Formats: sequence, structure tokens, C-alpha cells
Amino acid sequence: MATSRAWGGWFTSMAVFAALMPQVARADATVLVELKGPGGENVEGTVQLSKGDAKHHCTTDKAGRCSISGVAGGMYTVSVEQNGKSAPKDRKVAIPPTGEVKLIVNAN
Repeated sequence: MATSRAWGGWFTSMAVFAALMPQVARADATVLVELKGPGGENVEGTVQLSKGDAKHHCTTDKAGRCSISGVAGGMYTVSVEQNGKSAPKDRKVAIPPTGEVKLIVNAN
């Protein structure tokens, strides 16, 4: 009987410990990309977000749109490639840790 109580106390202690442990949940953002040409029209191309070793990219459809899921929050460098040529300069953007973000990028 004493052993049963000891195990019962141990399980209760573990349940309380698990309930009090901080919960770690990772929720990343989804980036909805629109790539614009010189006249403001939507164009096809590839957009890359990079931060250190983390790299995310998507290729737009004919409507100039694509999306990137699973992007952790932070500051990213945005680069664009269109018709095999890179845009003249990269841009910095802030991505929030969660939710959907609309990113409108000029291809030139």
C-alpha cells in the first residue's frame, strides 16, 4: 500500500511539473509576395528572403504572386531575379513572428 501511494505522489508531482513548464510553441509567418514591374504591373520572377543561413524563396505566377510559408520573424534581405538577371539592389524588410504578411516588391 505504501508503494502505491509513493507512485501516486510521483505521478501527481510530474503532472504538476508538466502543467507549470513553459510551453514552447513556434508559429511562423506566411509571406504573400507581389512582384511589380517598372510600370507598376505584376510580373513574373523569383523572390528570395535571406537572414543568415535561412533562405526562403518563391517564383511568382503570371499574375506576379507567390507565397512563402514557415518564415520565422526577423529582419530579412529581399532579392529579386527576373529573366535570369538580379535586381540592382537588395532591400531589407521586417517579417513579424506570426500571421500573414503582404510584401510588394519592385523588380527594378
